[in-house]
Amino acid sequence: MWTHILRTQLAVDAETFWACVRDKKLPDRGAPETVTQKEPLPLYLVRALSELGVKESESLALTAAQAAQLLSEKMAERYGPQRSS
Repeated sequence: MWTHILRTQLAVDAETFWACVRDKKLPDRGAPETVTQKEPLPLYLVRALSELGVKESESLALTAAQAAQLLSEKMAERYGPQRSS
């Protein structure tokens, strides 16, 4: 019964179990996958770029700084450069 519990519930062999108990050596369960999360793009940038003809998939591939720069360029194309008075 002991071997059955080790094998089916704990998924280790006796040697690995006792190494964990005596030496506090954790069994190798595989490292969890690390997922790097990208900073979310503010919705106002996605909406503004969409209104200027940029596809959402293209917008979402950009960083916030890149999206802001693209928005600036698209607005300059559409409305012309702003003149200071």
